[in-house]
Amino acid sequence: MSYLRDIRPTKSELLVLKSRLKIAVRSYKTLQMKRDGLILEVTKLAPLVKAEYDLLMVRYRRVRHLLAPAYMIEGMLNVTIAAYSVESKTEIEVSEKNLFGIRVPVITGSNVRTDLVDRGYGLLGTSLVIDDMADAYEKLVDAIIAYAGNAAALNHLITEIERISRRVKALEHVVIPSLEASIATITASREELEREEQSRLFHVKKRWK
Repeated sequence: MSYLRDIRPTKSELLVLKSRLKIAVRSYKTLQMKRDGLILEVTKLAPLVKAEYDLLMVRYRRVRHLLAPAYMIEGMLNVTIAAYSVESKTEIEVSEKNLFGIRVPVITGSNVRTDLVDRGYGLLGTSLVIDDMADAYEKLVDAIIAYAGNAAALNHLITEIERISRRVKALEHVVIPSLEASIATITASREELEREEQSRLFHVKKRWK
């Protein structure tokens, strides 16, 4: 690393190191603010993701609960035919949003919930258990999309926080202390050289008196 190379006790070297120190300190403060902002977003998003996961599991258990009665009443063939008769297709869209300079994934869905008459299977040839199954599956898909979007955003934010934290620690414990130590070394060396020069000049002047 450039800030760990052998240093020369020159004025230009001192100015370069002081400039790098200012940049490092500014970067450290900026990254700290960015990390704190992301942590705040995570603390707000994590409870939402937990609630969406709980809702997803409730709806999943509801579907499992309805599946056995549907097979018993309608038979596996009729349930399969009803499933393939659904005309509306759910569309998943993946986009991004900017959050503190971080591009966070956003997952949304369309055509998830449909009206009873628009589902495609024959209402007269099926029982209410098919309607309950279709409604439960739509709610489950809706919950999956909502959870997947926020869970992906949460995981991405946590990954960014870890990456920024490593950079903050590197600046705090390695870069900034190394630059400060180098500046102190050069300053001490220059002060020592100045004292030696003043002493030499004093002796030269004293000799010529």
